[in-house]
Amino acid sequence: MGNQRHSYSELGRAIEANGGAPCDNIPEVFFPEDFPDKQTREYATKVAKAICSQCPLKLECFAYAIESQQTYGIWAGTLPSER
Repeated sequence: MGNQRHSYSELGRAIEANGGAPCDNIPEVFFPEDFPDKQTREYATKVAKAICSQCPLKLECFAYAIESQQTYGIWAGTLPSER
């Protein structure tokens, strides 16, 4: 539990220092599993991964996703199966 708090704090500080996170603008694409049809899921995944690829918070986001064992959504450009 200590690591989860640490990675969450680090992610929070990084988001604050950055003035927000790029994913804040269209959060729905970061959870493609919520879309019922395959084509929309694939498009959402592509958009989310493109946003993540340019994100200055990627390392902190990835650390949080790993340490908190995120089983849904795209975090730092990775799907659950890629983490």
